[in-house]
Order: sequence, then C-alpha cells, then structure tokens
Amino acid sequence: MTIYAPDRVLAASNWVGRRAPRKEDARHLYGRARFLDDLPFEGGAIAILRSPHPHARIVSVDTSRALADPRVLAVVTGEDVRRETSPVASRSVTAPVTQYVMAVDKVRWVGEPVVAIAAVDMFAAKDALDLVDVEYEPLPSVADVDAALAGDAPLIYDDIDSNVLVHDEIAHGPMAQAFDDAAFVVRETYRVGRFSSTPLEPYALTVAYDANNEVYDVVANDQQPARSIGNITKALGVPTANVRLSVPESGGSFGIKLAIWPYALIGCLLAKRAGRPLKWIQTRTEHMLGGTHTPDVKMEMELPVGADGKILAMRLRSKENDGAFIHTAGIYGLIKFATAVGPYTIGAASIDLMSVVTNRGPVVQNRGVGKPAMTFALERSVDRAARRLGMDPAEFRLRNMVPPEAMPYTTPAGEIYESGDYPETMRRALELGRYREFREKQAVARAEGRLLGIGLSAGIEPGTSNIGYYSLLKGTTDYNGSSEGAVVGIEVDGQVTVRTGSVDTGQGHETTICQVVADMLGITPEDISFDTFFDSTRSPYTGQSGAYSNRFNDVEVGAVITATERVRAKVRTLAAYLLEAKEEDLVLGDRAVHVAGDASRSVAFGELAKVAYNKVVLLPPDMEPGLRVMAYYRNPMAKPPDRGDFNVQLTHSNSVHVVVVEVDKGTGMLDFLKYAIVHDCGRQLNPAVVEGMAIGSTVHGIGGALLEEFQYDDAANPLATSFQTYLKPVAQTVPRIELGHLESPCPYTLLGTKATGEGGSITSLAAIGNAVEDALSPYGVQVNSLPITPEKILRGIRDGAPV
Repeated sequence: MTIYAPDRVLAASNWVGRRAPRKEDARHLYGRARFLDDLPFEGGAIAILRSPHPHARIVSVDTSRALADPRVLAVVTGEDVRRETSPVASRSVTAPVTQYVMAVDKVRWVGEPVVAIAAVDMFAAKDALDLVDVEYEPLPSVADVDAALAGDAPLIYDDIDSNVLVHDEIAHGPMAQAFDDAAFVVRETYRVGRFSSTPLEPYALTVAYDANNEVYDVVANDQQPARSIGNITKALGVPTANVRLSVPESGGSFGIKLAIWPYALIGCLLAKRAGRPLKWIQTRTEHMLGGTHTPDVKMEMELPVGADGKILAMRLRSKENDGAFIHTAGIYGLIKFATAVGPYTIGAASIDLMSVVTNRGPVVQNRGVGKPAMTFALERSVDRAARRLGMDPAEFRLRNMVPPEAMPYTTPAGEIYESGDYPETMRRALELGRYREFREKQAVARAEGRLLGIGLSAGIEPGTSNIGYYSLLKGTTDYNGSSEGAVVGIEVDGQVTVRTGSVDTGQGHETTICQVVADMLGITPEDISFDTFFDSTRSPYTGQSGAYSNRFNDVEVGAVITATERVRAKVRTLAAYLLEAKEEDLVLGDRAVHVAGDASRSVAFGELAKVAYNKVVLLPPDMEPGLRVMAYYRNPMAKPPDRGDFNVQLTHSNSVHVVVVEVDKGTGMLDFLKYAIVHDCGRQLNPAVVEGMAIGSTVHGIGGALLEEFQYDDAANPLATSFQTYLKPVAQTVPRIELGHLESPCPYTLLGTKATGEGGSITSLAAIGNAVEDALSPYGVQVNSLPITPEKILRGIRDGAPV
C-alpha cells in the first residue's frame, strides 16, 4: 500500500522543505506566550503532603487541625480517593494489583501523595501541610531489581505474592537454529540508570467545578489529553461531557506530561469540595520526587554470530525497575520490539521482559521509551562481535545492514521498515565524522599515551505508536492504531484557520503545519492562523490524540492534509460555479482562485467565503454553506495485536552517530573531539525544525550517557532531588554536533515524512559508550553501564573493572 502522493497533495512548492523561521518563536522570545501560570486566574491553591518514607503502613491520618484553619478550603485523603474514585487502570500489567492516585493504607515511595489541601492561596496551602498529622509504621523497603526479586524481599503490593507485575517472553524466528549455527555468542549484561527529561515547566493545572451542571473544567499542560479525559472520567464515573480539558502552551514535555492526569483527578475532588477554582504548580523537587522517570533496567543480551560475520539472532532478558505505580508499568520492555534488531538482517529475535516493582518513584514514557536502552545493549554487543572477529566495527555493521533493495523490510516480530538506505547512511556518517582520519590520529595518540576513542552506533527511530501493542501482555486494550483529527477553514475574511486534536509542546508544529497548508492552498504561512490551544469541547480529538511517540509528521499532518484537501475541493467547485469555468482550468494562488491563462477571471478567498457563509443563495444548489471542514486520519499500516506478527510503531527513520572522545586518565573526564550524525527521516517539511529536534534529542542522550541518574540508597531513599544532585548537560559542555541528511520518503505517509523527535536520544547512548570503551581499550575496560561517570572511568583505569 503506497499513499505517498506529494504531487496530488501540494498545489505549490514554495514552503514545504524550506527552512522557514518558526512562527511561534516571536511570542516566546518576547514573553507573549501564554503558559498555564500566565492565564487569568482567580481562586485558591493546592498543596500536596507527600510521603517521607519509601515504604510504610499508614496508621492514621488526622486533618482536623488543617481543617480548623479558616484559610483552608478543602482536604482530600487517600481514603476519600478510595471512596470516590475507581482504582488506577494499568495499560499493560497482568497482575491483579489495586492502586489509587493517592496512598491508601500504605505508602510505596518517597513523594507519594498522602493528603491534598486546597486553601485561599499557595502560602496558606503549604502552611496547612504542617497541620496534618500522619502516623506511619515504617516497613522494609527495596530499591533495585535484584533485591526485589530475592526470596525474602518485602512485598510492595499485598495483592500479589511477588514483586513481579509482568513476566513474559515473546520470540520470533528460528532461535534455536541460530544458536546451533553460531560460531560464537556474545553474552553480556548491561545496565542503564534511571533518568528523566525534566522539562523547563513542570506539571501545572487549574481545576474548577460547576455544581449546577456537574462539570469539571480542567486546564493542564497535558501532552496526551484524550487519554487523560478517559482516565479521569473513568475514575470519577462521570460521562465524557462532564470533564472539559484544555491545554495551553507547554514548556516542554518529552513524554513526562503523559502522567499529569492523576493530579488532575486529585484537583477535581478538591475543587468539588472547595467550591472555587484551584491551581497547582509542581515544584522542581516535587517533580524529582514524584517519579515520572525512565526505569533503570538490567539487560542480559545474547548475540549469536556466524563464521561469515552475520548476526543470526538477538535474545534479550530485560528486567525493568518500574518503581511503585502500575499505570505505565511493563511498557518499556514491550516497546523494545520496535528496535529489537536495529537496522540489521537479524532473522530471529526474543525478548524475555519482566516488570519489577520497587520502592522507587513511578515511571512514565520518557523520550524514546525503552528504545535507548535496547539500542545501547544491541550496539554495544555489535561492537563486541566485531572485536571477536577482528573486524572494523563499521565494516561489521555494513555487512549486516538491511540493503535498500530489501525495502520495505519486515523484522521477525512484524515491524515494517518502510524505506531507507542504511548502508549509505553509514558511509556518509563515516565521511562526515572523518572516521578514517580519526583512526589514524588514534594510533598516534596511543603512541603518545593519550586515550582517544571512536564510537559508532546505528539506530532505528520509530514513530507513531500502534498502541494496541499493550494488549500483547494484558490481552485486552481500549485503544489500537493511531489517528488524529483536524479542522481547517477559510473564514469570512479570507483568513485560513487550522486546529488539530493534538497539542504543541514546543516542537514547531505551528510553523510546519502552516507551511503544508500554504503550499496546498497557494498562500503563505502568514495567511494562516493555527490555534495551539487544545479544548476538548472544540478540538477534533480522537482516543489517540496528543504530542507523543513521534506521531506529528504522520497522523497530525495527515489529518490536516485530509481536511485541507476537502476545503480545497469545495473552494474549487464554488469558484468554478461563480466564474463559470471548469474546475480543471483553475489554479490557486495569492489567496484567490484564478482561471489559468486569463488574469481577468479570478475570485478571492474572502469573496468565496462571503458567499459560503453570508450570501448562501448564491451557492450551487447542492452545496452546503461554509468553508470549514473537520476530518480525521489514521495511519493505514497498523496491524491488529497478534503475538506472532505485530508492529509496535508505524514509521521508521534511521541514523548513524560517529563520536570521537578523549579521556583524561588523571581525572576521568572526557572531551568530545567530534560528534557527527547522518540521519534519514524521510521528507523534511522544515529542515531547521528537524535539525533542532535531532540535536535536542541527542543532547538528551548525552545527559543519559554521561550525567543523569536518579540515585537511591539501599533503603530506596532518593538522593537526587534537585539540579545540584541530578546533573544535566549545559550549553557550555554540549559538543558541536554536525548533521547530514538522507531523504528516503516513507511510502505510507502522505508527504513521505517519518519520525524525527527521538532519534538522537535513542542512538547516542551506544555511540558514546562505544567511544569510551574504545578509548579505555589499552586498560581492557568494558563499558557495561550508564551513566559513564569520571569515578567509574578512574576505577576502570585503576582496576580494569567494567564501567
């Protein structure tokens, strides 16, 4: 099935593919953007009392002193939540575990909400937290996967007899034969630490309750509003129409704001009691404590390799530390199938996935969702295999890559790589990264006693989740596939308006959408008004709507194209009727419709709109009034869930990272001497936006590889609760990143676009790990874990211990 049709879609070629300045930048730079705390608001404030213990029984909760404070408007406890809401529904967990959005009976992590208070202002609400008396009975706690799986481990949930929420193996292809035929098997255990994206703007929301109509009005910086509406209405037991959710501009999300809905639910309970609007702005420490992490993971990788240098299979045992909140537990292990075999012709693949609960904070789908760790384990093992064969790691990868003539290529699990030239991506990356030149420099550096290392990583960047994959573990799901809605109209003044069912969290959606619509209607982006404010009563959302999973360039653009095509068709029909011309003789341009070859015969969009909205007697007899169209679009490639043949995601970009580092053997610090990326994300709608996304996601990866880790002590007390103890990349330390591009249009999207927001965070971890291990090779040091800190490097140099 090929739907790629740019010639049909676009009426002009003035804007798509152009490095147009971002329309939204001016209001952000000059302070005109309206984030949640900028919106007009009159009402009270919410503060949350959080658990100081990683694991404890709640003996009693006494809120009487807080309620006696005249400034306090309302109080909600875990018992209130249990009485008035349904338990949290897990997306993929199979274990029969009951949990609510606040602690009930016991707390399971430091920072879990215990009591929520609404007061006349933020200061009064925070003061009232000191008036709540909670008696705890501390319980034994557990912080890491191995300890949680021990026979004498304390149980996090009393509903089940272990700390395992999910344990399943899904395998495809001739696995046993691959191991029988292997000349050798690379076996290694890898660990990736717990990290997050920490957006500039943490969670923020307001909630009001209309008692007359029994309607909750929520405004939140949510990045997946459709699912949040479903979660809130289900928990409250009210119809969809009784919860209105609006989303203003958001100061970054990166997956983190998929998990704001539990706090919105708490806000609904408080607002109903308080009788006035309430606001909650999460502090940075709350954000650090409250979870929203990528789980730390232990991965046991096996890679059988034939005597001819071909990788025969991939087998992974993945144990995810999913903390102590069940909503998104289990997802990280399952989504690894999207990149399980990388860009290689690996004929068999198996993932034994285990979701383990501990007393660490909750996890959520952070940028890349399991694929950075999957690619780290695979690409580290690929380097090890090349070394065993005595081959250059670039040559070994080229020998195993899917050739362009094999596209579209289906992986053993059923993932469809729709287009690309993976070997050419590698060759161009080697050239851009001056790979051969740095190999020569490395030899000189080694002779001088300097530690210079070169690392490669080849990765797949999937986009557009087929979210029915959850059911592969759970058996049932309320969602599958991926879709989006859009409304496009020409207003009575001739201005074009666009609204989608998604949200914009800083990725340049407004600019890119306006470029596409401009070329479809023969106008300029300045002729288009894009409404970035999501409103569930007006926005054309579907059950999958939101800004996540690299889906914008696929289904959101697809919905806008579909709606614009229908508007354009109606415009042409109306113009032909008024001009007494044939539709095939008409062309669009300069906010008007012209008869080709006759400049005197034209009608402006504004005149057409006046007829469509105001002078409806002049319309063709069979035409409805108006020039506004709502349309929905779905990616056609989503497969129904089937353990034997499924696709987790629906588009697949690819990239190669080339990294050159020099390690200081005295301090363990490293310098980047080169960072080069060549990637192929299909057709680029705006190369400047694409480059920003590619570089930004790579910086996220650099943080995860070298700096970021939510550390806990053995009792599961968090040790990183601010940016003093949780380190992030800063502008002064980020290397200059050089980008090169290939463009292999996707045959399954209307403009040939693919994903572009997560590739750097997926592929960079292994490239950096491979470079550091190469630098430390004179000491025989292996890099098996992330982050790679100076302390680990020095220990490796001193003792030869793995990093």
